[in-house]
Amino acid sequence: MGTKGIIGIIFMVIAVVAAIVLGILLNTTSDELKQTQAELSTTKTTLQTTETAKTDLEEKLAETEKTLKETQTELNQTKEILENASEAARKIAAERNKLQQDKSSLEKEKENLRSKLTKIESELQRIREQSQRSIAAIQERFKDTVGAVLDEAGRLTLDVKGKILFETGSAILSQEGKELLDAIAEEVLLNKDYSDYAIRIEGHTDNNPIAGDALRNWDLSTDRSISAVKYLQENAGIDPKRLSGTGYAFYQPIDTEETAEAKAKNRRIEIVLVPPQDFLPELLKSLQNAMESIEE
Repeated sequence: MGTKGIIGIIFMVIAVVAAIVLGILLNTTSDELKQTQAELSTTKTTLQTTETAKTDLEEKLAETEKTLKETQTELNQTKEILENASEAARKIAAERNKLQQDKSSLEKEKENLRSKLTKIESELQRIREQSQRSIAAIQERFKDTVGAVLDEAGRLTLDVKGKILFETGSAILSQEGKELLDAIAEEVLLNKDYSDYAIRIEGHTDNNPIAGDALRNWDLSTDRSISAVKYLQENAGIDPKRLSGTGYAFYQPIDTEETAEAKAKNRRIEIVLVPPQDFLPELLKSLQNAMESIEE
């Protein structure tokens, strides 16, 4: 065999070996490619699963953030409610303290009112007893000439018939009228029990117009009261600071009948003794109402 034959055989062997090696390599590469494709498919599937999981997580995260915001809002609202509740509690506590102080003040005021009411009622009772004695003495001494009335305010009113003091249409005191005023001053006005009482002299006429002019009734009623005031000051020794005089014409009648007897009753002088504390019924009523409201 020649050199060329040997070389040809060697090339054939090499070609066969190369084919075999190439086949082996191709087979190995094919297996690796299939494995790689399988791994790629698995990776793709895993990636899709991961993407889905990511999407789910993002949605849950969004929901969580929303819930967190809502929770934060509720927390802020709760905090505000708590702060308001705390402020309300503080105000309630302050109000309670104030109410307790007011209650204490009301208790003190109640005691003061009770004390004042007791003193007023005691003084009124003293005035009533004193005035009842004076009324009895006046009616015993002057009989039908002078009437006496004690009102709820402790004021003693002496009703003196006008015909005893003055002539018809006159404001000049008669002698009998002067003697009557002297006796009233001695029995009542100068009595030490009435020494601090104010004395109001009030003149009244009937409704017959004087000389046809009803306005002159004002003049006559006022002139008669002033005439009595002056006499009590100058002749009976009454302190002028205690005296006052006024006229009411025929506008405060004690009898509204249009009879001679009624008109005679309305022609009068009233001597009103007012205690230093003029205990008006309204004052007593207001004190009693205040006491009742405090005790409720």
